[in-house]
This record gives sequence, C-alpha cells and structure tokens, in this order.
Amino acid sequence: WTPKVDNFMLGSMVRGVQLAVVASVAAAAVAMPRAAQDKPNFIMLFVDDLGYGDLGFNGHPTTVTPNIDKLAFNGKVLSSWYSGCPVCSGSRASLMTGRVFARIGVPGVFGPDVTNGLPLNETTAADQMKKAGYATAIMGKWHLGQREMYLPAARGFDYYLGIPYSDDMGNARATPCNDLPDDAEKPTVTITDNTDMYRAGGYMHKDDRTNRGNDPGASILPLVYQDAANKTTTVLEQPLDFTHLAEKYEAYVTGFIEAHASVPFFLYMPFSHVHTTSGSQPNEQYAGCKFKNTTRRGPFGDALVEVDWIIGSVVDSLEQHDIDKNTLIMFTGDNGPWLIKQLSGGSRGLLNSRSAGYWNTGKGSTWEGGIHEAAFAYWPGTITGNTRSSEVVSSLDLVPTLSALAGVTLPSDRVYDGKDMSHILLDNTGTAKSLHDFLFFYGGCSQDGPSAVRHGQYKAYWCTGAGLGGGGDTVRYNTSTPLVFDLWEDPSEAHPLDLSDVPLADIIAAHDKEVTTFTRESLISPPGQPNEMYNGTYMYAICCDRTKGCDCSDSQSYPELPWFVNRARYGVV
Repeated sequence: WTPKVDNFMLGSMVRGVQLAVVASVAAAAVAMPRAAQDKPNFIMLFVDDLGYGDLGFNGHPTTVTPNIDKLAFNGKVLSSWYSGCPVCSGSRASLMTGRVFARIGVPGVFGPDVTNGLPLNETTAADQMKKAGYATAIMGKWHLGQREMYLPAARGFDYYLGIPYSDDMGNARATPCNDLPDDAEKPTVTITDNTDMYRAGGYMHKDDRTNRGNDPGASILPLVYQDAANKTTTVLEQPLDFTHLAEKYEAYVTGFIEAHASVPFFLYMPFSHVHTTSGSQPNEQYAGCKFKNTTRRGPFGDALVEVDWIIGSVVDSLEQHDIDKNTLIMFTGDNGPWLIKQLSGGSRGLLNSRSAGYWNTGKGSTWEGGIHEAAFAYWPGTITGNTRSSEVVSSLDLVPTLSALAGVTLPSDRVYDGKDMSHILLDNTGTAKSLHDFLFFYGGCSQDGPSAVRHGQYKAYWCTGAGLGGGGDTVRYNTSTPLVFDLWEDPSEAHPLDLSDVPLADIIAAHDKEVTTFTRESLISPPGQPNEMYNGTYMYAICCDRTKGCDCSDSQSYPELPWFVNRARYGVV
C-alpha cells in the first residue's frame, strides 16, 4: 500500500496540530497537579534483543548506561521478569494484549509484507488507556502488522514514529559522519534475509511468504509517522537513515511529553535498537555520530549508549515539567540476545543454561537466556528506591497492571494470561507475592503445547532446543518426567534436579490442565484494499511512491520531524 507523502507534513497537518500544542500549554497553566496515583502517566521502555547481562545495573563491566542504571537503582529491580515470547512479534503481541501470542494466533515473527497482523478484535494497552482518557503515543518498532489497518494509529495510539518491523528487514542508509573517515564508505545498509531462520525455528507462518521479489517496499526500510486524529500515515524516509534515527526518536518523545504534560499519557517506546542490522554497518549495529566509536564495548555498546541517551532525555523532560512523580516508568527487553550474531547480539550474562550442552541458548529458545529479561520499575515517591523483587512477573502483566492503575476494567469476553502486578511494584515490605502460580512458556522447540513452565522457584521443561539459528539438538521430555531446575539456587540452569525433590504432581497437573484448556485462534487476512492495488496486483508492503520503486531518497532531507518536535533545534524553519 502507498500512504500519503507530503514533504513530511509541513503543511496543514502541522498547523492544525500546533493549535493542539497551544491548547495543551494553556491547559497546563490552569490545570491542578494530579496526585501521584491519580491517573499516573505510563512510559514503557522496551529494548529490542536486549540480553539479561547487557546493562550496567546487571553487572556488565564495560556497558555505559548511566541513565538506565540510575533509574534501576532508584526504583525497583524486577529480577524475574519474563518475556511473552522468545522472538519479536510474539513478545510484542503478548505485551500489548496481556495474552499469550500463541493463544491469539500471532506467529513469532511477521515479515515486512504480510497480509495479517495483530488480530483486529484484540484490545491493546493503548485501547485500554484511551478508555481512561489518556493521550497515547508510540516510538520505534511496532512489528504487529504493516498494513494500515494494523499499524498503531488503528490500534489505540494517537501518534506513531518508527520502523514498523525489525531494522534488518530492508535496505537503509547511514549518512557518513564527517569526522570518522572509516565511516565514509558505508552509506548503505544492505538487507540480510533471515526468513529461513525464523521458519526453521517455527516462528514464521509458512504461508506468510515475503513478496520481496515483486514488492520493492518489502526490501527498503521506511520511517513512518502517523497521526490518528488527522487520519494520516506518512512515510518520512524510505530508505531511512540510521545515523539520524535516534535524534528523531529523542525529539519526538520529548516533544510528546512537553505537549501532553498536563494530561495523563501512555508513551510506549519499543526501541529499534539493539537488534542487529545488516550488511556494511560495523558489527551489524548502528549509532549516530555523537555516539559512534565512543564505548569500550564497540558498536553494540555505542548503540546501547544511544538508547541510554534517549531515556535520559525522557527523564529530563519529565523533571522539567514537574511530572516525574506522577509517572511510572517500566523497562525491559522483548526477548534475549541473538547469540549467533556474536558481538553484535548482546549478552545473556549468567543465564547461560550450562547443562544444555550448547552455547546458543538466547533469542528463540525458552531457556532462561531467551526469555528472562532485565527489568525494573521507577516511580519516585511511590515505588521505594533501591529495592528488588525476585517474584515472577511477565510482559503479559503490562495490560492488567496499567488498567488497574488507570482505573479501567479489562474486557470480560476473553482469557487474560497476564496478572496485575501493581501490588509487587508498590510493596514496601518485601512480602508481595506473584500471582503467577504457573507461568507457561510457548515457542522454542515445541509447536503444539507449552515448552516450559515457571512455578515458584522451579522451572520445568517438556522440550528444550537451541535459539534462533540452531546449533543444538531438540530434546523432548515425557509429560510425567520433565527437566526441572531450581532457579533460586541455580539461575544458570547448570544442575537438573532429581524429580523426587520437586512438587512434580502439581507441575504435571498444571501442565495437563493447560494443554486441555488452552485454545488457539487462527489469523484471518482482511481482503485487499483499493489503496493496496498497484498495476492490477495487491501490494501490502509500505511504500513511499510505487512509481519510484519505493525508493524516495531524492525527496528526503534530514532532519524533518513530526509536529510536536522543536524544529528550530535542528535548524529547520
């Protein structure tokens, strides 16, 4: 499909929304400050392919993440946070809906030109927040369908700026940094097609065949902006420019906060970083000129410090507008590190699953390194700083938790796998317990039922296998004799337990109940729309201009940005 392209909205759309900014500022002048827990603001920080061992607060010796670490140390570290899926789209579907990705029919990964996406009857976190009167925005990687009906503006978000899928799913640009001579010969990032790898891992539907040979939009990364009120979807860049991407993200999120400081808001920040890109970029990572070649950790560290900079700017903006005490910030990753990418793929830290017999126990596996995430919650004055909880929580818990805190009920016509964890976040005594008696994990080597479960201190496996890219054998265990570890004592999964030492009957009974009651939905692709037709063929990839083969390099000029950005800051009149 071909969305509107209008020189980056420098016309009537910008003027119209500037009026909204004026209204917001005027409201701020007269609005009474809200109490900390009276419809607090919510910011969800979600870093792509981040490993448990990648951050300073979890002990990495050369990572430079002072802003992230400060939030973690002054908030509550959630040391047993689990992803809803070991790979991209599934983890985001679980986060956005509170429901296991397999239950709602979402594959592990959507390609850049698929015909479906997050089912249209699902209620997202943004939908819930809109019910409570919140302004909503998203920055970064959506990855729940790229057709317009599936993009964020149709799923409860007022505004969106980002790459609609993974940053390795198309060609892009990287403007050379003038003071880095070794960077001058790398203006283009070349696509790496990982489709076969995802399919081999059971994470991409076989009928979701990418159409890159026939649809050029599927091979060129777009930067997309959406404004739901104006019903506009604009391709800002195609191919996008990695060198200046973070600057645009930072300006967008701080501008959104400034424009909505007087009203409750939900800001979802699923970073495009630190997923590997491809081709000519050093170590398949990217960062802007301010951060490139600045860390001892190399290109991955440079990308991570750029993430840290954006987060620091967000906190500064909250403090400048005196709404930091009215804002809950939550941080985690979507899944574990992509270990076959080596230095560009991150670190699982101590979650190395030593008993596996192979090293690839990260992204794509349900071993701890694939789904156990670094996480924390920060809410000054409400969450006690310098505290920790090892109680089991999950990305699935976001929707129930935010709904409870915002005072809006969940739909009653569906099963929710997530739980309200607000009692854990707000607990000052260290006695709050997880509501997940049994937290089941899907994906990895098992395509039919759950591959593993977390039950208190125990984790039981009915199937184990290597992460994305392979490198280890799949092992299946009888329902009555799973592989079990005590993660309180053995987070590295080095020493399997004797089954006589575990509550085996309870685990088996829970497994049997899960298998019996768990239902799976199938995705249904809506018919092609008139604006998706080109030369008699339906084309579903995002495209700036099909007459140009979806390459609009000649009409792009950095640094054009969405409406609530301080344009003068970047030399734009």
